[in-house]
Amino acid sequence: MKIRIHETINDPGRIGGHSEDRFGWNDDSVFVIDGATGIAEHQVMTGHSSDAAWLAGLAADSFTQAGHETISQTVETLNSRARDLYFKEAGTDDLPRYAWPAAAFQMLRIEGETLVTYGLGDSRLFLISDDTGEVFETSALKQNRDREAESARAHLQRIGGFRGEKDIKNDPQTLAALRTGRSRHNTPDGNIFTLGLVPEAAGRIVREETGLTAPVHGLLCSDGFAALCDLYDAFTPQQLIRAAHDQGLVALIERLRTIERSEDPEGERFPRFKVSDDATCVAFSID
Repeated sequence: MKIRIHETINDPGRIGGHSEDRFGWNDDSVFVIDGATGIAEHQVMTGHSSDAAWLAGLAADSFTQAGHETISQTVETLNSRARDLYFKEAGTDDLPRYAWPAAAFQMLRIEGETLVTYGLGDSRLFLISDDTGEVFETSALKQNRDREAESARAHLQRIGGFRGEKDIKNDPQTLAALRTGRSRHNTPDGNIFTLGLVPEAAGRIVREETGLTAPVHGLLCSDGFAALCDLYDAFTPQQLIRAAHDQGLVALIERLRTIERSEDPEGERFPRFKVSDDATCVAFSID
């Protein structure tokens, strides 16, 4: 089996801003990485657009260069290295957990004759069989979108919408709630595990066999791109794959931003924490 990359896109959520997402591939795998929006008081890793962008770049390099070790071994090594580099740059290991950089990832890997996906967090895989039309779609963090939307709805109702802001984390009460939630990541008290500074998170990677065989077409994308299907109901999973490969990713980004910035700029129809999130996608096939 051979991976063929058809198109990629990485569109920042803020016009003129920097995306914290990354993507990549090698002979055996293709992946997307979604850096978590920072909610710390200050940035630690200088020379990068954000701490999350630094982490996502480090992860992309690790996944691209990974040999035949297991994904859990790669992630454990990555998180250990990130932890050492981050605390060294910070000059302390006593920073609050909500300040630590984090990232989600989803990967599709060829293992013999089997297509296997791995992930942490809420990035997405959409895959369709060329022969049967059967669709496989997944995320390592299932059913999180509904919980997140309800939380965002409550905050937006309290503050009266975005009111021209790009996100709602500038509201002190919202920011406090986000920091409380982020502090539980990668702990026994939380249900979200990520790439970041906790090597033990490697033990929580979600592995699934897709049940599909080549030839297939697919998408790996951040939740910001998958919102077209998961939040805005503009496409079914099958339609999203077809549209990406037939119309191209630029057309889908344009549709995404129209919904967010023109049709629902206040989050009334589709509650969310940001008007627009970074949206990243890799369109590929395997034959």
